Amino acid sequence: MKVLILGGTGFVGAHTVRAFLAEGHEVAVLSRATSPREVLADVADDVEWVQGDLRDAPSLERAFAGREVVVHQAGILSLWDKQSQSLYDVNVLGTRRVVDACLKAGVRRLVYTGSVGVYAGSKDPILVDEAGAPDVSRFHSFHVTSMCLAEAEVYKGIARGLEAVLLHPSLCLGRGDRNWHSSWAIVGLACLKLPVIPPGGINVVDVLDVARTHVAAASKGTPGASYLLGGENLTNGAWSELLRQVLEIPKLPVVKIPRRGIHALGSVGEWVARARGVDRGTYVTLNQALSHAMSLYWWIDDAKAARELGHGHSPIRPALKRQVEWLGEHGRLPGQGFGLKEFGETFLGMGGV
Repeated sequence: MKVLILGGTGFVGAHTVRAFLAEGHEVAVLSRATSPREVLADVADDVEWVQGDLRDAPSLERAFAGREVVVHQAGILSLWDKQSQSLYDVNVLGTRRVVDACLKAGVRRLVYTGSVGVYAGSKDPILVDEAGAPDVSRFHSFHVTSMCLAEAEVYKGIARGLEAVLLHPSLCLGRGDRNWHSSWAIVGLACLKLPVIPPGGINVVDVLDVARTHVAAASKGTPGASYLLGGENLTNGAWSELLRQVLEIPKLPVVKIPRRGIHALGSVGEWVARARGVDRGTYVTLNQALSHAMSLYWWIDDAKAARELGHGHSPIRPALKRQVEWLGEHGRLPGQGFGLKEFGETFLGMGGV
């Protein structure tokens, strides 16, 4: 199968590239000239590199010609209001261009990677499936809205005759998270050493499981179907304890903080960042949007993906250990003791600008 992967130099994308190669498929990676190809150094000679950009429709049309499957994992993540236009341009309009290019090039199938935040994220501890959470608590930032609008572009393409399958992973763990999509929680506890736990819970999944399910979706997914991809549902307390054990931090008293309290901390973090002019960018740091997300339950029921795509649930501890090892190898974990300085620099924008 001739597969073109957009976002193949990203965290999930790099693992997806390797998963398709492992199954013997012919893989091409669409990337910009500035994309960090070294993340695929181990398989760089096994893939075709194609230059293109989500903002450049003709480059997509040229790249898609002759491809059987396009996997769209490209996009940006930001929880800052100043990035709203960029989020719309890349996530929404970029997906529109991908859909148009697939239809023009006669691509057999589009596998689209969205976000579990489109469906899950509730104040109550409930399991959410593809019907979505019964409240709107998850709409705490324009990022979530942009992913909803991007998904709508895929469904508009389906209405025009595009064969597409939509996948929505939860919080992925494993090696290579350069953009802190999940590493912020690990590094935050590594800095403070003190568990500060708001109400809520998360779902965490091994990125290798997510990558393998993308391969399955390319051939087995029901056209037009949407699938949630998860792993383990954990309370924030259980997640913090797992992090403490893997980071080998001595057990200290847990500081439980109410939802209003974590929101107040988020406001402080946002004020500091705005005062220093660093309230922007495609990184995760402490602000109002993140504090709201931290206090919600992101629990999901992904039985549909398990049933139809064979999505697996590998134990999450080994994936977390691999991520901690990778962070240590790349100098992203603080040394011994309390890293208050590192915490401030990383999450409050208090370092050099």
